[in-house]
Amino acid sequence: MGEHAMNRKQRLFVLSGPSGCGKATLLKYVTDHIDIKHVVTYTTRKPRPGEVDGKDYHFVSPEEFNTMHKNDELIETEKVYGDYYYGSPRNIFSGTDGDVIMELDTKGTANYRKIYDNIITIFILPPSIEELVERIKMRYPETNFRERLQAAKSQLESVSSYDYLVINDAIDRAGREILQFITTGKVDEKREEKLQLATELCKSEALRS
Repeated sequence: MGEHAMNRKQRLFVLSGPSGCGKATLLKYVTDHIDIKHVVTYTTRKPRPGEVDGKDYHFVSPEEFNTMHKNDELIETEKVYGDYYYGSPRNIFSGTDGDVIMELDTKGTANYRKIYDNIITIFILPPSIEELVERIKMRYPETNFRERLQAAKSQLESVSSYDYLVINDAIDRAGREILQFITTGKVDEKREEKLQLATELCKSEALRS
């Protein structure tokens, strides 16, 4: 049992995947279609165009972040791409009696597994390495491109520990698949095929240099 055994009716769903795979878009798809609380994490970076404080992230100062960390309000913290800090709240079920969903990297997911029961993990895969590289280039044309590719390889190497794998070849199709896993608990019949894709992505020369 985890340190915090949650109400059996409450579940924590986690979306993970490499940078540029569409996690945020798919998370919005899920919250637009079913009644589930989005647990918002914290960051010391500035909002990107279109991002909203309290919806996409809690954007806080380094001083505020350090205070939360010292007060044990964050379950894990990490410095990402050598620039900014990210952290995840410890009390994820505050204010709701239902399920919650959040976006985490593989390290954060492993930390939550240690202390919470009823955690269901979903990994978002790109359809190809070319698509992943192109998405990262479009979103981050000048900053941390190489670091993001290296981080993508590290994320992909943890795929086998996830309950469900979803290939984001189209938002509507991938979104419906995630909803099916959440609402029915159906077994992923194409899991082995998706694991093979993840293995092939990891072997790509684009992630080795």
